[in-house]
Amino acid sequence: MTKEQVLALQRADFAVAKFIEEILGSGHIKEYTFDETRDSALECAKQNIEASSLTEREKYVAKESVDKAVHEIAKIFKKGMIESGRLIKTK
Repeated sequence: MTKEQVLALQRADFAVAKFIEEILGSGHIKEYTFDETRDSALECAKQNIEASSLTEREKYVAKESVDKAVHEIAKIFKKGMIESGRLIKTK
C-alpha cells in the first residue's frame, strides 16, 4: 500500500468508528460525522484507484464514476436519516 492509501484507510476507519459510536450511543448521528464518513470512504476508494494498474484515462473515469455514485447514494441515505430523525443537522 502507498502512504496515501494507508492514510486514507486510517481516516476512513476513524470516521466509521465515530459514526458507529454516535449511532449506538444516542441513536443519532451528527451531520458532520455523516459527511466525514462519506468523504473519507470516497478518498479511500480514489487512492485505491490511483494505485491500480489502470491507464490514466481509466483512473480518471473510475474516480469520476465513484465520486458520482458515492454522492448519489449518500444523498439518498442522508435524506432518509433526516426524515427518520436520526441525523442531527450541524451546518
